[in-house]
Amino acid sequence: MQFRFALRLIACFLAAWAAHGSQIIRESLSTSLVSAGAVEYAILLPDSYSPDGERFPLLLLLHGAGGDREKIARIEPQISEMWASNDLPRMVVVTPSIAAGSIYLDSYDGTERWESFLMDEFLPHLRAKYRVSRGREKTMVSGGSMGGIGSLRLGFKHPETFGAIAAMQPAVWPGVTWDEVPDRNKIRPPERIANLFGDPFDDKRFLRENPASIVERDPSRLLGSAIYIEVGEQDGFGFVEGADFIHRLLWHHRIPHEFRLVRWADHVGSTMTERSRDRFRFLARYLEQPTAPEPAVERFRERMAERHRSRGLEPFGFWPNPTLRSYGAGDGLESLRAVRDSKEVRAERGVIRIADVPYARNPETDPLRQSMDIYIREGLSDAPAVLYVHGGGWIRGDKERALFKPAFLVPKGYLFASMNYRFRPEASLAEMAADVASAAVWLKQHASKYGGDGARITLMGHSAGGHLVALVGANQIFMEDAGGSLSDLAGVVVIDSAMLNVPARMETAGQSQTRVFGSAPEGWIPVSPWHHVEAGKGIPPYLLFTSDGRAVSQEQAAMFTTKLDQHGIEASSHEGKGRAHTPLDTYMGVEGDASTGILLDFLRRHTDRP
Repeated sequence: MQFRFALRLIACFLAAWAAHGSQIIRESLSTSLVSAGAVEYAILLPDSYSPDGERFPLLLLLHGAGGDREKIARIEPQISEMWASNDLPRMVVVTPSIAAGSIYLDSYDGTERWESFLMDEFLPHLRAKYRVSRGREKTMVSGGSMGGIGSLRLGFKHPETFGAIAAMQPAVWPGVTWDEVPDRNKIRPPERIANLFGDPFDDKRFLRENPASIVERDPSRLLGSAIYIEVGEQDGFGFVEGADFIHRLLWHHRIPHEFRLVRWADHVGSTMTERSRDRFRFLARYLEQPTAPEPAVERFRERMAERHRSRGLEPFGFWPNPTLRSYGAGDGLESLRAVRDSKEVRAERGVIRIADVPYARNPETDPLRQSMDIYIREGLSDAPAVLYVHGGGWIRGDKERALFKPAFLVPKGYLFASMNYRFRPEASLAEMAADVASAAVWLKQHASKYGGDGARITLMGHSAGGHLVALVGANQIFMEDAGGSLSDLAGVVVIDSAMLNVPARMETAGQSQTRVFGSAPEGWIPVSPWHHVEAGKGIPPYLLFTSDGRAVSQEQAAMFTTKLDQHGIEASSHEGKGRAHTPLDTYMGVEGDASTGILLDFLRRHTDRP
């Protein structure tokens, strides 16, 4: 006991010694962006600070609702103690006094522009007046409660400015949209919500400024950010639900971060001191992180990888799981890995698979050949439907190749179906197209049973499947014979098909194409999408993707989009940079993939109700 008391005295002495050299300066900065005309702030300079010396890391420390710049004075003893014990690198810490309830956001009416002040005036002022970092690598933001949501919102929204984000008990909402947030988590007074998001409530502004919405909009922007989130499991404001939601969202998008659910802790109390130290320890690790793993760690990883390989197993992928970023063009191990990982992601996101649903019955055909898997989630209602047709050279393949697409689209409010169809030589190309049309009409008639809207169906196909959906979307005979019409289709998405103008392609075709399409030109026209494009038929909009550098599919897409455009039909073509034929389809549905973003925009424009 006496020994511990002596250690405590020594620590206090060291902290006092360190504090003697550090100083708190209280200033104000004039601004026209807020009604007060000036914003007060306090800045803590370390003992080794010199106006002519090195530039220090900068920490923007945000206070909670009802707080002000004096948060610096309250936390200075802890920081000085950690400086003295070398648990925290020297840095400059600054806290501005911000209006309660603002969440560090510009007010809806534009009269109190707090975020604009911080980003456009305050940070440039600090970098000009003090010896602080001018780069993101040593610029950090942290705070608790209102300061916690402020840290996440500013850090997520401006990753080019802040390299590290450390949020304590952040006052965030558990939902991407306002409608998703449970009423019990909408605890702010109506007038404060109106100040932030307007009255009537502006859903689009919420999507722009809600931390979870910012993540969902473009998670890839946060891959280089150091993110720390903590919350007490008994948080009296219920902020544990919002913090946990953000954690799970980051997890789903494979964004590296540290999350702590602090046992027995509330929003206030004696736990806060040590929790604050943990926050600073995270920032210390960020600033001092090694450029490469320690030699002992490298040796350990090599031993474990070799142990797995010796047993015929794939070595572990370290977080974030690199298997989500390493799919090549092969159909062996990498294809199996993609199937496995896509199942994992679907499970994480609550996507339910209803397997082997028949869309047609033919006594001479294996029922699985004319079946589909339907992907939904709980609570899905009135959802546009996407029907996916796999590739495989018209002779092989399986509906399981939907991979990440349902995991991406179903949580965004789409019903997703992936179909099997008959192959050559048992079935002709016309019969394969008839299968696609039959599946589309079946969805039109039955989608409502699964929470879908059969009046809004988009066809999507890869390679051979791309040819088939392009054909069904252009030649009305297939949909009409199945009991539908082209007006049932909201759009067609073609992923790297080289068979859109079949006669033109057959001029340079190889044996694999000849075995499927035959050598007689009279048989090519009926199954050539290009030859069925006419105005006034109700042909839906087309979106075409081509793989990187594949000249034949790019030439075919160019011919097809030109003819569609000439007949007044919307069509666009996009090259998947860095994606070969198979990976272009594999990555469709993986967060951060450029083609996936283009696909989502197309679906929203053509399937969302006005």
